[in-house]
Amino acid sequence: MLRYCWCEDSKSGYLFWKELFKTVYPDIIVESKNSNSGLNKAADRISSNDGNLYYIIVDNAIDNPDVLREMLRLKKCIAGKTNVKIISIHSFEFVLLSFEQLEKWVFAENDELKDKRSVILEARSQFVKLVNAGGYAEDLNKFKSVYINQSKYNSEKISAKLLFEITRNTGFETNKSHIGSCFVNSCCEWDDRQENDICGLDDRKLMLNEKMKQIIEHSVLQAEFTKVGL
Repeated sequence: MLRYCWCEDSKSGYLFWKELFKTVYPDIIVESKNSNSGLNKAADRISSNDGNLYYIIVDNAIDNPDVLREMLRLKKCIAGKTNVKIISIHSFEFVLLSFEQLEKWVFAENDELKDKRSVILEARSQFVKLVNAGGYAEDLNKFKSVYINQSKYNSEKISAKLLFEITRNTGFETNKSHIGSCFVNSCCEWDDRQENDICGLDDRKLMLNEKMKQIIEHSVLQAEFTKVGL
């Protein structure tokens, strides 16, 4: 039996999933289908008796009608296929935002950069609570009026913006095109690391395997992976 993990993410999201599964679940083959429609087409072609097991990572941002529409299509595609498991998360970026140790990893103790980003760190805390509670439109609009000067941003764009603003100019800097080296490498394997680049892991350097295990255990991934037997 082969095990596959499929996602619609490309670039930074795909690189993160590929490294996470390669590190923690090395037997699982990670593939990007490059879009929600590509994911649905691939799922539709799965045979329920092909002897393989498929984990499909899908976004579930409730304020994005396109995402919700594709989710309904996916459920129809896999109806009756017991060898397909859905891992439902808000977004790749939200996984890292929900990681309880994010702030402690990115910033060293008494880091001046942490003080300068106190507002965005508070926004991250409030946003994670909002999404985990259901992310109702009224609450999201209130959040945007306080923390985000972009009224048209949906919650996926907010996730990406918050993660970038928290991690920028560090080894963890992540945007749609780039995953921070320090998320997907063992400590101090950051190619562009300078002598004054000190993070919260400087005195307790972690191997990549431990990093990925901690991200799973202390983020929204723990509950979702448990649901599908990972």
